[in-house]
Amino acid sequence: MDAPPVQYVTTSDGYNIAYAVSGEGRPFVLMPQAFSHIQLFWTQDHYVRPWLEGLAARFRFIQYDGRGQGMSTRGLPANFTVADCRQDLVAVVESLRLHEFILMDATTGQCHVAVRYAIENPQQVRGLVLASPTVEGAAWPRALLGSLAEQDWDAFLRSMAGLVRASDLEIGLARLKQATTQGDWLAFVRAAQEVNLEADLPRLNTPTLVLHPRDYVLGVEESMKVAAAIPTARMVLVDGTDAVGDHVQGLKAIDDFLASLPLRVTTDAPVPAGLSLREVEVLRLVAAGRSNQQIADELVISPRTVHHHVTNILTKTGTANRTEAAAYAHRSGLV
Repeated sequence: MDAPPVQYVTTSDGYNIAYAVSGEGRPFVLMPQAFSHIQLFWTQDHYVRPWLEGLAARFRFIQYDGRGQGMSTRGLPANFTVADCRQDLVAVVESLRLHEFILMDATTGQCHVAVRYAIENPQQVRGLVLASPTVEGAAWPRALLGSLAEQDWDAFLRSMAGLVRASDLEIGLARLKQATTQGDWLAFVRAAQEVNLEADLPRLNTPTLVLHPRDYVLGVEESMKVAAAIPTARMVLVDGTDAVGDHVQGLKAIDDFLASLPLRVTTDAPVPAGLSLREVEVLRLVAAGRSNQQIADELVISPRTVHHHVTNILTKTGTANRTEAAAYAHRSGLV
């Protein structure tokens, strides 16, 4: 799969943020990982690429480089805080006019932005996926992320390149060198060490999936603390040594998580094509890939009634089959 074209949006404080959109369907926003570069992630043999391909095959997939990394504006100021990164997310979301989306993060610092954004925007963030999160940024020893980077930037990058799966170490090293600068990396590490979500996690009511790779360098205990503190969280362990782990297991966990989300049907929302609220419920389940029997079980109605609703849906929406009906549901913003 080719890398999607890069677009730009400017934040309220003047940073140009690079983002890319691929795939179709429900919007899914992936926040920047460490050493993010949204083009090189697609073109190099890297553990992130199968994740990108899998997400683009399922969703209208949106990714972006945060300030100070990738193809976005470099040069973080001395007073930089992780909270500043919220403006990057806001700029992308507003540029694409996303009214409801799934949000995923897999970095210690940006995780805190994701959680706080979800708390502040419960109607926008339909579901939250956190990979290898921590309650405190200080859970990552500064000696691991900052000291060597400050003393010997090239040696630090080589150590980072050796930790990730890549077909060629030198290609991986070249990507890291293009992803950020020593100054911006150190600024982010310093800021990330200061964040703490202890008071925020109990206030998070957005359905949340916590993923943690079994052999990741940061132990599972940190992710367990996050999952235990969120009232709506579920936790899934996957294989792998990277922050997001095995893509097959991780993507299946996301599929299962999203399939379990309760439907949102409001009486004041405009319903297209003259569909009844019950028909909207059935259509959303059709778009989620459920069979008539599964829909009947979930809505506690008979399969014959489901068949009747599906027939009405196809007639009212002018679609020929369930696949077309599912596409209609996505275009109409029903899922």
